Amino acid sequence: MKSLFRICLTLVLLITLCLPALPAQAASYQVIVTSTIGANIRTKPSTSSSATITRRAPYKAKFTAVSYSNGWYKIKDGNAYRYLSNQVAAKVGTSSVKTYKIIVYSTAGANVRTSPSTASSKNIKRHATYKSKFNAVSYSNGWYKVKGKVNYYYVSNQVAKKLTTSAPASSSGSYPVASMRYFKLGSSGYELTKESFARRYPASTTKLLTAVVAYDAAAKKGTLDQTFTLTYSMLSVPVGSSSAGFRSGDKVTMRQLLNGMLIRSGNDAAKAIAVRTAGSESKFVSLMNNRASGIGMSASHFMNPHGFYHPSHYTTAADMQKLANTYAKYSYLMTVSGRKSYQTAVKGPYARTLTWYHTNTSLPGDTRVYASKTGYTPESAYTRVFFIKKGATRYGLVTLKGTLPQTETTLRSVLNR
Repeated sequence: MKSLFRICLTLVLLITLCLPALPAQAASYQVIVTSTIGANIRTKPSTSSSATITRRAPYKAKFTAVSYSNGWYKIKDGNAYRYLSNQVAAKVGTSSVKTYKIIVYSTAGANVRTSPSTASSKNIKRHATYKSKFNAVSYSNGWYKVKGKVNYYYVSNQVAKKLTTSAPASSSGSYPVASMRYFKLGSSGYELTKESFARRYPASTTKLLTAVVAYDAAAKKGTLDQTFTLTYSMLSVPVGSSSAGFRSGDKVTMRQLLNGMLIRSGNDAAKAIAVRTAGSESKFVSLMNNRASGIGMSASHFMNPHGFYHPSHYTTAADMQKLANTYAKYSYLMTVSGRKSYQTAVKGPYARTLTWYHTNTSLPGDTRVYASKTGYTPESAYTRVFFIKKGATRYGLVTLKGTLPQTETTLRSVLNR
């Protein structure tokens, strides 16, 4: 019996030594498709030929990966191994995802969306109130990815921000505003840029477009200096609007309204300009969007003539460069935007003299800023379009979404470069 046992043990050892070594089981982990347009699954780690594409995986599809090398995940796909690029997929950790808090700072609340886009109202899951808090897992291209009970949702940085345990640190650098463009007037190129394609709220810098549309219409009709009477409906603007001090019954001209809108930034003047020009605010807004499209502002959309907050009223710094270039061609409007103050006599039952002081107070002693337009809402923060002269050269500077110190720091850095 002992001899038989020895013989069996010897045979087992011999067979074991003769067999080829078996590969160790590859460690595996999950990867998920992060691209909202899906991801190509390839037979080899290369994008050089479309022949390597076997099929397309939808957004959020998951796969088991066995390795990662040079930007490619090697994934188990049925009985075969395929490849996914790290440009469209990411590793899913085995431990819980690290989160941080974000808070809704817009007093109008925030839309919680199923995908990072404002292109469709169909992806709005629900509306969150002011100061609502969420657990965010990541931030990309202006959108916070937040955890729901089961799914992930998205909240825009236009209405929410990261919540820190201490007082928020001020932005650093020479150009701390969220978005900016510095450029030679009339040029499609730029000297400096920062997040210039990010969607922002323009606030009252909208009035530059309002002025261009209205001035063209009035100049064509010859009615710039024609007197007409303001009505209550022409001055009806949202609560909290800036005002140039016009009243129902005032007898005014388009020139007076333009000065009140561009110097004092009166929303009442902007609304009156819109109704006087097109017959109604909605018809004037259509003219605004048509003109914006005509000068190439393809990433902008306007809902009113004054810039009061509306979620569908937005622009980009790159688009505002196009508007600034157009506006600079109107010598009269540039003259108005360069005035530090202005007095005008208003006729009618409340005859009086109105005095307006320019709303821009940034670097008041620096004569290189020869014209400007300001804007502010809680949602947009401070917005500016500056017209700058350096010798014989004229420049434009657009700043969007900044505090007053951030805006002034950016302006000073541009002037001194």
